[in-house]
Amino acid sequence: MISVLEKQYMETVIRMGKRLQNGEPDWEQRRYEVAKDVMAVMVGAVVNGAVNKGAMYDPNYTSLARTSVDAASALIEELKKQK
Repeated sequence: MISVLEKQYMETVIRMGKRLQNGEPDWEQRRYEVAKDVMAVMVGAVVNGAVNKGAMYDPNYTSLARTSVDAASALIEELKKQK
């Protein structure tokens, strides 16, 4: 007997496979990749002193992570509109 979590995982994998076969982009993978890149750039800017309290109030990792995900989501939505 498989658990509910295992069943949901299998269904998700099947849906992803069907999307890939139809030529649809894996938007969640793209969102992750973009957010990771944005986060790296912002952390680098903080470390190098390019971002200070005047440019971004209280630059901590949580706020940087949220901003990275928000930026990635906005980009994905724009890309979906152009399709």
